[in-house]
Amino acid sequence: MATWLEEQWKSGDPVIDAEHQKLHQAISSMTAVMRNDPGLGLAMEAVDVLIERMRIHFRMEENLAARFNSQATAPLKADHQRLLRLLAPVRDALQNNDPERARMLMDEFHAQLDRHDREVDIPLFRR
Repeated sequence: MATWLEEQWKSGDPVIDAEHQKLHQAISSMTAVMRNDPGLGLAMEAVDVLIERMRIHFRMEENLAARFNSQATAPLKADHQRLLRLLAPVRDALQNNDPERARMLMDEFHAQLDRHDREVDIPLFRR
């Protein structure tokens, strides 16, 4: 995973590449919090922070996409919404005291985000 950390997948746009690297670092940090939460609710808080961070990231991408290719904005937004919907069950699993399911769902989210990067973001932002 973490497509954006591999040289072959970088877009060539330093802003986009740096943003994706920060985002993947945030996901890794959040996953570590989920694995090590001693029952204080830190994992739930981490998911909430990640959801907000994803929204900010997606807005940035959508604004950049509108400048590069306005026709690509609608499919980009649709895929962003799909990805955000994948995080709600992670939060639900934590709320239902099922950390194993939350970790499994988080791994699936990360895999889907990686797929999004390869199939949507890289073709759109590569220069």
